[in-house]
Amino acid sequence: MIFKRSVFLILLFLTFAGFLSCGIEEYYYLPQLPESNITRNLNTEAFIDIPPISDQYYYAGYYAIFYRIYTSNHLTTSASEFSQISPSLTNDYNFFYPITNPANTSSITLSNTFSSRNYFELEYEGENSQNFLPTSGGTVRIQFPTAQWGIPTASFNDGSQIPIIRSSRLISPEPRDNFTFRNTPELRDSANATSNINADVASRTGTMQYAYVSMYIVAVGTNPVNFTQVYSKPTHISVFKLPDTY
Repeated sequence: MIFKRSVFLILLFLTFAGFLSCGIEEYYYLPQLPESNITRNLNTEAFIDIPPISDQYYYAGYYAIFYRIYTSNHLTTSASEFSQISPSLTNDYNFFYPITNPANTSSITLSNTFSSRNYFELEYEGENSQNFLPTSGGTVRIQFPTAQWGIPTASFNDGSQIPIIRSSRLISPEPRDNFTFRNTPELRDSANATSNINADVASRTGTMQYAYVSMYIVAVGTNPVNFTQVYSKPTHISVFKLPDTY
């Protein structure tokens, strides 16, 4: 009887010790950039005041911007005429809204949140995307010139204006010699809006004249336990009009 009781106590202790050693799994997340930190100038420019991420989030890596291009026949200088620009833009914005909403804690950013809507990570000509927007904070300025053949750029902390370019993950984008954000016939061609060519373009039927791009910013880090990516809730930056080439 004493032996059985001793075995029972040992098993109970080992079970309790196991629970203590496992503990509660830590939840890794990153703070969202407040929308109030973004200043928009029509659909040509935006200033983003990026707050530094504290050492509490030691697994934070950098800030990323995700984009998608929309062809349109609607000419506007507004950054909010979503439905007039493209029904696809409205649908995508409505999809992201619960995730961008700071009050909605049940919707989080997953690894496929952006890719599921054919959003791609913005890149910077001659710069490593993971180094351009550090978590130490600063101010980024995005500019889409109105001049014909203008080159959209980004600058950080009043530094050099660096051309922003479409994702290098695109397989065979058109036009092939131009990764910059310009409104070209090849970009507007609905036949090119496929997964193998312009996967980052949401086309419309008919002959389109204009092109716009919607952008979101999100903090990105790495889960130190399973090494998967960790994201903050995204924040919508703006909708910009691509410079024309005609």
